[in-house]
Amino acid sequence: MSIEIGPARYAFDARVAQSCTLSEYSRICVFAVSILDPGSMANILFYPAFPDIPSFYDQLYRAIWHFSPMADRITKLVFPYSGTDLAQIDVGECLSPDTPFISDDFDPSIADIGPKFSGRVSVIETPDSYKNLSKIDAILVWNTARSSTVSEAQKLGQQFNAEVVLIDPTTVQQETLDAIRFAYSLWTTDELKKLVEESYFKFERHAARWQGKAISTFGNGPSLGQVVKEGVDLGDTVRAVCNSTICDDEALNFLQPELLFCGDPVQHCGVSRYAGQFRKDLAAALSNSDRVLFTQLGYVPYFKSVTPEDCHDRIIGIGNDRRPDFNLDLRSEFLTAATANIFTMLVLPVACTVSTDIQVFGCDGMSFSESTKPWSHAKEDDYMGRMSVTHRVHKGFWQRNYEEEYWSYCRDLSELLNHAEQHGCNIQVRTPSFVPALAKRFVSL
Repeated sequence: MSIEIGPARYAFDARVAQSCTLSEYSRICVFAVSILDPGSMANILFYPAFPDIPSFYDQLYRAIWHFSPMADRITKLVFPYSGTDLAQIDVGECLSPDTPFISDDFDPSIADIGPKFSGRVSVIETPDSYKNLSKIDAILVWNTARSSTVSEAQKLGQQFNAEVVLIDPTTVQQETLDAIRFAYSLWTTDELKKLVEESYFKFERHAARWQGKAISTFGNGPSLGQVVKEGVDLGDTVRAVCNSTICDDEALNFLQPELLFCGDPVQHCGVSRYAGQFRKDLAAALSNSDRVLFTQLGYVPYFKSVTPEDCHDRIIGIGNDRRPDFNLDLRSEFLTAATANIFTMLVLPVACTVSTDIQVFGCDGMSFSESTKPWSHAKEDDYMGRMSVTHRVHKGFWQRNYEEEYWSYCRDLSELLNHAEQHGCNIQVRTPSFVPALAKRFVSL
């Protein structure tokens, strides 16, 4: 079985997966443990050795964020160091909330998590130190610049019977996702099962408010800006917005959405300053007690950690897996089909579960001749300016085939909408779109 916390192409193959049958629904799935014993304490080695202090700081604060929900399961994060200035590293000062060492490109609030790792970080001198390590449970390869690094790490992994995970942010497209996926191997299957169960029962409680009502769903393409600017009469519908619209006060004030959706590993659950600001804006949006957040199952503990406790009952995570057909009835099976787009993976499956009357706005897409570049957004200049930091922090993430992603999105939308209509849904697209499946369902405002 394969379960995801990110886009479809980056699923992880679970070594162990559990299903739980409850009277309210047929099957729930949880993340699965890797070769680690579930719930065991772990010694985690970073590899290769760090040549300088800035590279050490970079990986230290990434690790603090990625492992923050699992900090109590870590015995040591071991950072080998080969530079001549080892004496200048003060681990206690690095883990202080007032640390001056975190990068300006990183979410500054990550420093506040540092004290959770007090006594759990070790910097060791190389090259002779590996032979003195008695127990290593996992090896995280943070730099793959040398072609031999991965094979060396794998040999070391065999020596310690340790899992090897590639997390180089310059070459691994989903280093954030892979780091978080590995972090879940530190939880027990009961904890993982509880994560799913809590989300399912929260979904049931909240969905009752929207059942049978018309739903307006909003992408964040340029036409969304026109809808807001022109004050389009949306009628008496439940409203659902996603991603960067959550940060747009003008759009939120006009649309008054009850459903919020997000689930990008870098832009929403990453370490960058942009992601940190997104999480602040998300917390502000959730201060409205009528709003519910839907996200990827694995991101739930991270979003809970940056929102007030009274929001936690309104944060719902939904798992997804690779499957040939879309699941548009989350009550019968609390899983969605894994895709690489928030609309096909979460927004429409949730909307189709609670309503048969769905309107779509702001999903402009692009002409196929332009599909080799990212598509445009409402408030494009502001959005791209703030996003630039993620290109520096997650270079590997942006090594993408945009044309392939766009074709996949168009195909998924066609299949999903056909499936929805076959099961009684009426779907109207209210703003123009280049996406064929949306264009054919366009109904002018």
